[in-house]
Amino acid sequence: MSESSERTEAEAKPDAAASEDERPKKKRKKKAKAAEPREGVPAFAQSFPRDPELDALVDTFERGDYGHVRVEAPRLAERTKSAAIRRAALELARRTRPDPLAVLLLVAACVLLVFFALWYFTHRLDAH
Repeated sequence: MSESSERTEAEAKPDAAASEDERPKKKRKKKAKAAEPREGVPAFAQSFPRDPELDALVDTFERGDYGHVRVEAPRLAERTKSAAIRRAALELARRTRPDPLAVLLLVAACVLLVFFALWYFTHRLDAH
């Protein structure tokens, strides 16, 4: 019984090897070559489409004039016909908004300050 099982294993191995060779090999997708990084453009904006108005907004963002970007980015998104430029302009506008967690922590700190101030003035010990 062991001889027959050895024969079947030996016979199965060449067939298994042959079936592995017959399988088509997986084709790997070629990676697209990354575009040259633009000088003076933040990393998140490297993939933005090239547009004179959008490039001016990105430069304004890079200089730190976030108020101007906050006003002009939605205007650009409204008047452009390109969906890619619209998404890029709205992304710039989103990046100028305050972090929601920071806003929540600031509000919590203000509430605590008011609470402790009121507590102090209403529970003052009379000094004798």
